[in-house]
Amino acid sequence: MGDGTSGVESTVDPVTSGQPVWNEDRAACWLANAEARERQLQPVSDALFERASLQPGERVLDVGVGSGPTTGQAWEAVRPDGSVTGIDIAAPMINAARQRIAAPEIEWIVGDAATYDFPPKTYDAVISRFGVMFFADPAAAFRNLCEATRPGGRLIVTVWSSLYATGVFGIPYTVATTTLHRLGAKYQGFPTDGVLFSLGRPETIRDVLSAAGWADIETAVDNRTLYLAPDPAAAAKMTTAAGPVQALLEGQPETVRAEVEVALTADYTHRQNESGIGLPAGFIVVAARRP
Repeated sequence: MGDGTSGVESTVDPVTSGQPVWNEDRAACWLANAEARERQLQPVSDALFERASLQPGERVLDVGVGSGPTTGQAWEAVRPDGSVTGIDIAAPMINAARQRIAAPEIEWIVGDAATYDFPPKTYDAVISRFGVMFFADPAAAFRNLCEATRPGGRLIVTVWSSLYATGVFGIPYTVATTTLHRLGAKYQGFPTDGVLFSLGRPETIRDVLSAAGWADIETAVDNRTLYLAPDPAAAAKMTTAAGPVQALLEGQPETVRAEVEVALTADYTHRQNESGIGLPAGFIVVAARRP
């Protein structure tokens, strides 16, 4: 269930509140865009693995694997004597990851990392790319992960910053709300404290991880660029189809939606260069250690 998606290229799941429900249809929609999503999120993976510094022989747990790219990358880092376990709450995700990642040595688990009965004091590193923001009880979930980690082992995860600190969400959201104001359209704003941004503040991260038993907690905001679809109109359409902008436009007439698409297309056209349409990511790299 990882890779919290964005209205910017189906990168972000349209979660507004509560816990996501991963049924067959939703997973199929997610996996249909997996290749494009992985290209867009590779810079986030780069940041995650730079900080994790996985070594050959280490035992790694990957939480919320989605279609499996970070699990495969972790295996490449710890092989041949290490081990990697990937867990995701959605069975279709695990099935797809197992098929896409040709590494029979990887252990794949369908389960909820918040409550799963992992062998205690096992892993040298717990990693996750956008797979830990959706826990119903974050402190209890991170405590479960802490207990699965050996003393001295480490936690390295990425989470989205708050809505307006996350350029890949905040910029198109601001374009959309500005357009709605111009049109005089009534709307319900996207909850800035919803689950997608539940760990979006360093102080929240420190409080949660400290309560869960982690130490030496470090957070670093990363604004490296993520690129959208190369065509501004296509990127605008995808932005309105998922994430905060999709939630914002829920129930709006087609004329209003069309105006928002026009405004997004114009904004993206101004941002386009030879590399594509780039927006600052605005995620947080979190690192901690089990005492």
